[in-house]
Amino acid sequence: MFIYSIQAMPGQKAKSEGDTSIKYRIKRVDDTLATGKKGRSEIIRNNLEYDEAMKLVERFNSMESKSQGMREEAARQNSQA
Repeated sequence: MFIYSIQAMPGQKAKSEGDTSIKYRIKRVDDTLATGKKGRSEIIRNNLEYDEAMKLVERFNSMESKSQGMREEAARQNSQA
């Protein structure tokens, strides 16, 4: 399962949560891989405004949640067959 989060772009520091004076990026972490594994996280989008980045993170996490539910349902049905 992937977990999406928002981060300030390198070299920029937010003064507060939701600081609109800087740009943000969206990062995705694959929590199915071991913590020390290379390639566990990747950057999905760069140079986004805060509101745009938050909307994307919410949308990605929502889609990932739905996808996880479908995978669990499929696994449950396969185990019953």
